[in-house]
Amino acid sequence: MTKPKEPRWGEDGWSDMPPLAFDGPELDRWIDELSRHSPDLDRDAVRQELYSISVSHLCGHGRGPEAFTRKQARDGLNAFLKHPTAQAVAQLNGGAESALINALWSLAPLDEVGAGDSVAQALFEQRIKETTLKSAAHIALETLSTPPKKRDGSPAKGQGRPRQYTLEQTVETLCEFWERSTGTNVTSWNASHDEYTSTSTSPAGIWITDVITTLSSDHLGSAVRRHIDAFVRKRKMTAQG
Repeated sequence: MTKPKEPRWGEDGWSDMPPLAFDGPELDRWIDELSRHSPDLDRDAVRQELYSISVSHLCGHGRGPEAFTRKQARDGLNAFLKHPTAQAVAQLNGGAESALINALWSLAPLDEVGAGDSVAQALFEQRIKETTLKSAAHIALETLSTPPKKRDGSPAKGQGRPRQYTLEQTVETLCEFWERSTGTNVTSWNASHDEYTSTSTSPAGIWITDVITTLSSDHLGSAVRRHIDAFVRKRKMTAQG
């Protein structure tokens, strides 16, 4: 079978996905705040990247492709390899389809995808060849079969949720995005008017906390501050090394 499911989340992995609030005024608010620190900001490019980061964060809370276990995704890809066609991609579970498309992004040649088209469009129009689909499936299987690692690089004991879907990684991604977009370093202040707070009070920290709080519908300010502190420490250690 190519569509095993994780019962908590529904067959396609998106059944309980909430409305994407950040696709409206919240997203504009985040971009406006960034613009205060970077007047020449490319708003369209920022909108696309923030949308992508936001979707990844929501997936990390048990929705979308990550609702499926690694084994379920591997099972789907192994079944797909028996009949690797563009039509069969639509029958994959969310985890398998996501892994396959990620592999195709880096693998599919321009003569199949097209310079201005997406992989999804090329699949819909059946322009991607069977040999390319097979290669992408093997790459995706290898990725899904690689044991996760701890932060220190040592192998983890189990096949836990990949780090790229954790709150820690979302905060780190937003920190990197802030520095790249504004040209200024993220700082980890947590004091205001000579009073210490549990949340970050730096411009970047306030912005990142707003993003996370909006996406999570919960106040995670203290957790965000800890991860920002860790990001700043790691950057300083890298600079010293």
